[in-house]
Amino acid sequence: MMQRNTMSRRSFLQLSSAATAGAVLAACAPVAGDMTGGDMADDMPDMLEAEITVWHQDWDGMNRILAWATEAFAEVEPGVTVNTQPIGYGDLLAKLLPSIAAGNEGDINYHYTDWVVATDVSQVFLEITDLAGGRNALEERFFPAAFTAVNAPEGKAYYYPYISGLSDCVLVLNTDHFSEAGGDWTQWSDLGAVIDDCLKVRQIDDDGNMTHAAWTLTGMLGLFPQTLMYQLGGAPYDVETATFTYNSEAGIAALQFMHDIIYEHRLFDWDFIDNVWQDMANGILSMEGMGSWTYSVLANQFPLNLEAVPMPSHPAAVERILCPSHIGSWALSRRLRDDSDKLNASIAFIDMIMSTEGQLQAMEFYSGSLMTPAVYADPRIEDTKFGAVSKKCALGVWPHARYAGHHVANPAPAWREAERALTGEISIQEAVENIDAEMQGLEDTALERLNA
Repeated sequence: MMQRNTMSRRSFLQLSSAATAGAVLAACAPVAGDMTGGDMADDMPDMLEAEITVWHQDWDGMNRILAWATEAFAEVEPGVTVNTQPIGYGDLLAKLLPSIAAGNEGDINYHYTDWVVATDVSQVFLEITDLAGGRNALEERFFPAAFTAVNAPEGKAYYYPYISGLSDCVLVLNTDHFSEAGGDWTQWSDLGAVIDDCLKVRQIDDDGNMTHAAWTLTGMLGLFPQTLMYQLGGAPYDVETATFTYNSEAGIAALQFMHDIIYEHRLFDWDFIDNVWQDMANGILSMEGMGSWTYSVLANQFPLNLEAVPMPSHPAAVERILCPSHIGSWALSRRLRDDSDKLNASIAFIDMIMSTEGQLQAMEFYSGSLMTPAVYADPRIEDTKFGAVSKKCALGVWPHARYAGHHVANPAPAWREAERALTGEISIQEAVENIDAEMQGLEDTALERLNA
């Protein structure tokens, strides 16, 4: 199989940090507006006094949000000292769970939901259900599907959903390419219409060599097949029996649909795509489907006219279901049960981060999804750099979102089998059998540990 030069989300975010630096709102110049988080702060003491530590991902955008929140919080809660600790993605992933086990994690901890999907989350983070006014209040404040990303005791919540890149659920396209070819992305009723327009955009010379790719599936080999399986009436995982079901009519059809995009419709060639970002920038690739987060990364790097479209459904879909990626979330240390001062201060600081004001600032440099519908109802969202794009994608995805419900934290080895099938290394039948075997082994191991 040929080697392809791809770039991860993490490395490209690092690449984009310098370009985004000039695009964000200054931390000292907030837009006038709501500075409170609402329900979570209703029962706070009049004056808080505590020192709290916040562990968060070391990413330029996150650092700026935390700088703003810390300064704004100091004005309303001068008795609280907030120590923010930016930690690189890999380091944060590696140290979070061991630190929790040792009891020396932050008071507030940023994480991604897939980091804890293989754990008993009730033993990892502090339950916030009652602190936030109950499950109904949480589901009114946040997109309800966000609380299904991690298995938890029924009706209980353990994290505050914050952002999601909506990987595999959004198409990001070069509008100039589609317009010039006579395509109209506003009329994409299903993926069949997408393919029809992509055939207008794709270019192949007289010798049969591709000179312009329409849509690459690079980075879409994990969650996109799950989306297609659900839409075709199947499921990747049976929650009742805790078994994986890729080796099914829907699983085979999902990979066959993706196979046809590559080999029947020939919307891209594996050996033509070198690097998605540079290929988009160089004008030889018109569309990718890695998520709404990529819109701002591309827009901040390259002079492109772009649009983001929530992923249309399979032409034979029986139900509109989309499988988004993990959710960046905030969680409280279980140690705070024994320290009401720190607990109240930590909740209040999360309120500041999650306030409408704080989230509007994120829209100046981030086009992924926020997790609070009320922010999208605020008219100021349209005045931010990426608010309109984020709003369209979030509202187009979350009402249809579904998480599979398994306990596999790292499915990448299994998803590699889909790649092998779609690059011609193995058959689709072999791939679905291998995916089931790989995922089932990981699932069984996780369940044995949880049930021990």
